[in-house]
Amino acid sequence: MKKIHIVLLILIVAGISGMSFFIKDLTTYETFNSAGEKKEQFVVVKVKLDKTKPIHYDQIKDPNYTEFYALDQDGRSSKVVYKNAKPTDIEKSEGIDLNGYMRNGYFECTKLQMKCPSKYKDNMEAQQKALPSTASSTTEYKY
Repeated sequence: MKKIHIVLLILIVAGISGMSFFIKDLTTYETFNSAGEKKEQFVVVKVKLDKTKPIHYDQIKDPNYTEFYALDQDGRSSKVVYKNAKPTDIEKSEGIDLNGYMRNGYFECTKLQMKCPSKYKDNMEAQQKALPSTASSTTEYKY
């Protein structure tokens, strides 16, 4: 075997073993039902905050415990337990990616990622409403 073949073989083995560390993050989005079927398996669930139910967070009693309800893509609501401080502006988020495990009737979240609303959305809507009125008016500029 040539030296180049040995080096390529070592690189391939190193690449495969390196990718195995990231396989946990390469999961597909699940619903609460499908996550319940995969007991004790790490899943990612794409949800929206259920604003009809309160968020339980007591900074003094237990600052590392947040409990809230979320709606998955199928519209099913489930309790979510996040053993960390309540994320800032969770109520304003457009969506949340929950990483964790489905337990006995609730989702235990180990990490979450919020999808924040665009700060330009309201500004664009206001400009689009104003656009027809400014297009019809004529403005003369002198230089």
